[in-house]
Amino acid sequence: MKIDGTIANNLKLAIASAQRLRGHPVYPDTIAFWRELLHEGRRARGNAAGVELAELNALIESLEHELAERPAPKA
Repeated sequence: MKIDGTIANNLKLAIASAQRLRGHPVYPDTIAFWRELLHEGRRARGNAAGVELAELNALIESLEHELAERPAPKA
């Protein structure tokens, strides 16, 4: 997965998009991208500490919450 910018910034953008699109249809590719971004965020936690780790944890939890309310993409 290629990500421009930091994981934290990408998570923030994904959360904002998910909140803005709540209740509206979202392309399966977008949901898949958000799920891949979560995976990358979880991997990044292994190298994070202190404030950065706390921020990543909060952002991951927030995006997980947004995705929990959406169906998984169809194959």
